[in-house]
Amino acid sequence: MPGDRSQLSKNDGVTSYSTIVAISESPVLPGVVWAGTDDGNLQVSRDGGQTFSEVGKNLAGLPANHQYWISRIDASHFDAGTAYVAVDGHRSDDLKPYVFVTRNYGQAFESITGNLPPFGNVQVIREDPKNRNLLYVGTEFGLFASLDGGKQWQKFMTNYPTVRTDDILVHPRDNDLIVATHGRSVLIADDITPLQQLTPQVQDQDAFLFDIRPAIAYLNDQQHSQQVAGQKVFVGETAPRGGAIHYYLKSAAAGDIKIAIADAAGKVIRNLDGTKTAGINRVMWNLAPNPPQGEGRGGGGGGGGRGGAPPPVEPGTYMVTLTVGGKTFTKPVTVVQDRWLGER
Repeated sequence: MPGDRSQLSKNDGVTSYSTIVAISESPVLPGVVWAGTDDGNLQVSRDGGQTFSEVGKNLAGLPANHQYWISRIDASHFDAGTAYVAVDGHRSDDLKPYVFVTRNYGQAFESITGNLPPFGNVQVIREDPKNRNLLYVGTEFGLFASLDGGKQWQKFMTNYPTVRTDDILVHPRDNDLIVATHGRSVLIADDITPLQQLTPQVQDQDAFLFDIRPAIAYLNDQQHSQQVAGQKVFVGETAPRGGAIHYYLKSAAAGDIKIAIADAAGKVIRNLDGTKTAGINRVMWNLAPNPPQGEGRGGGGGGGGRGGAPPPVEPGTYMVTLTVGGKTFTKPVTVVQDRWLGER
């Protein structure tokens, strides 16, 4: 419309596409850049964005001439030519999940939708940065994980709500799985090391003790008694205090499972009873030694309180020994002093 005529906005009544809604650069080879649009275009550049090639036409199984959103692209952490692509067709009344992988810069794509529920358009796909076979997918109705590169998917966690899952991140420092939802806030799965190390070789064993993340002996801030007035106070749930000890059981244990924690001199300073469930088990050590005789030792409780309870252990390296079925497994755990309390 000529500029001398009144109009509400440019190109009134015309829906314009061509918006880039997804972009990802290879962490393996700088200059390999992927871009996806809201009308089905999937482009890849191998020269830092100077030129792009359209490879969306190679996404097999999508309707002809579709204008589905390329909802997410995740360039692989392990190979420059590999990328994962999620396609969302719900704006065209297609609620099916579409997830693909290419291993040759988009020349060909393989569907890894697998056994995802038949309804639930995909918002996001992520490759785990430490295990190339561990994938995470967020759909309109939940969060799913695959241990075999997308051949089989499982619903993630038994208490995860039925909610649209918009974004997924593996924290680069803490190794937590952080998930953003539409309507149920941000959810965090603390320390996903067990999932990253749950390889077929581990699953073939009767029992396995996973690497233990350093445990921070956090201090409580009791100086300011700060309060926020009003109705918009948001306080997230704090992760359990101490060190998380994870182990895998191929089948439920018949006998007792014992965990012993020893100091650098080899002296056992804490004894814990382990859970016996088949699969991944977690036992929390609250960084306290055994309570005085006459007090129960239980799972992770005790220590650090009043009434003569022992204080937390000193920072340093400790050895964790798991005993199950007559076999022992040992891994180190480092207790780190809280040096962040005074930092503001």
